Amino acid sequence: MLSIAQIKVLKSCGEKTAYVVNFLSRLVGRHMDERLKNEIAHGRQIAMYAEDAWGWSGRIGSLRWQRRVRMLLDGLRPGARVLEVGCGIGLLTEEIAKRGVKVCSLDISQELLGKARDRSGNRGVAFLRSSAYELAFADSVFDNIIGMSVLHHLDMDSALNEFSRVLKKGGWMAFSEPNMLNPHIFCERHFFRERFHNSPDETAFIRFALKRQLKRHGFRDIEIDPFDFMYPGIPDSLAGRAEGLLKVFEKIPLV
Repeated sequence: MLSIAQIKVLKSCGEKTAYVVNFLSRLVGRHMDERLKNEIAHGRQIAMYAEDAWGWSGRIGSLRWQRRVRMLLDGLRPGARVLEVGCGIGLLTEEIAKRGVKVCSLDISQELLGKARDRSGNRGVAFLRSSAYELAFADSVFDNIIGMSVLHHLDMDSALNEFSRVLKKGGWMAFSEPNMLNPHIFCERHFFRERFHNSPDETAFIRFALKRQLKRHGFRDIEIDPFDFMYPGIPDSLAGRAEGLLKVFEKIPLV
């Protein structure tokens, strides 16, 4: 995809180049439309078994879930305005709402959003059906942007443009995302996409490339720490041993 700066340069080169830019813009537009359709269909699919889709049940699942919640939410301050991107069925939404913040949770899937609303009850959460590419908010309105397992579904340049726009100066973002250097994730993304119900466009990240991309969009003080190499299928009886062993992987510099 062309960045905004490249489009401006190309438009200044004359009518022929402007035509090429418009043509490329139409191609990008069609790609984005198709991508959104894929994610909407994916949301409809996982809504049918969403309680079990992320493997949070059992001892292993509980350990993985609690750790994510702490890492994502411990820096929240009461009264902050928080945007949750890709709320799914609202599991993380519940935890955010307990922190005394003003939260707006969005998702592209109407089915998942409905489940999130039902789960939240009357906690004062604002729910919005929206993509991450055209956020219906003024500039610099959120103190924090949070998401769990959502960035790898997105066109990152388009999403980061919007996140940068709506985030206040001095605000921060926190996301938990799949690591492509985790052997389980690598095999899942490359060889078993259909078995694990991956959407056509979702991927995973390598932290060095992700850090460069965030810097290009003006983000600073970036921390990307690998964690949670635990496979959801590990028996609960092995949870203690597995947790200790797999924490070793988190300390390997290249992972």
